[in-house]
Amino acid sequence: MWPWGHLAVAYLVFVVFTRIDPTRRQTAATLTALAVGSQFPDLIDKPFAWTFGVLPSGRSLAHSVFTLLVLAVVLHRLAVRYRRTDLSTAFTVGAFVHILTDMSPTAVAGVLGGDLTQLQWLRFLVWPLQPPPPYANDTSFIAQFASFSFEPYVLFQFGLFGLAVAVWLAHGAPGFRAVTRRSKAVFTESAD
Repeated sequence: MWPWGHLAVAYLVFVVFTRIDPTRRQTAATLTALAVGSQFPDLIDKPFAWTFGVLPSGRSLAHSVFTLLVLAVVLHRLAVRYRRTDLSTAFTVGAFVHILTDMSPTAVAGVLGGDLTQLQWLRFLVWPLQPPPPYANDTSFIAQFASFSFEPYVLFQFGLFGLAVAVWLAHGAPGFRAVTRRSKAVFTESAD
């Protein structure tokens, strides 16, 4: 899934989460933590695999359920200390939604239909216990962008992003006023 797809699904899941638990709110801080979390696995794995060659795949260390569970516990403990569990929760929701949306719909449907050979495409979830899947374009950013095309799945992700923006606007664009207020303050201070 492309970055805008991860962000859109994470936001839509977070909206449902905030509706189920009315103590949770969409703020500039929680939405920022959510956005960072929704990109986190790729921000770690892809550069370390494709640029530095330290990881075996663009879906390995930070895409592993094991890594994200450890990270979630550490972040939660820090968040409790600083009384900001809203931020750790938002980040964790974003990161877990990311890895779930990286599961190939074809692989998931195959496994659910009894085709266990499709499990190979879900091995990244349990790295390092299993090697990462043999992705064709798992070599560089250039290969990824060169293979980009407006296929139905990519268009679907644009549609999800549009839906997420529409839902955000329908909820009053939470966080927007706080960000613009802070931006005005920064620009006003620098002009003085």
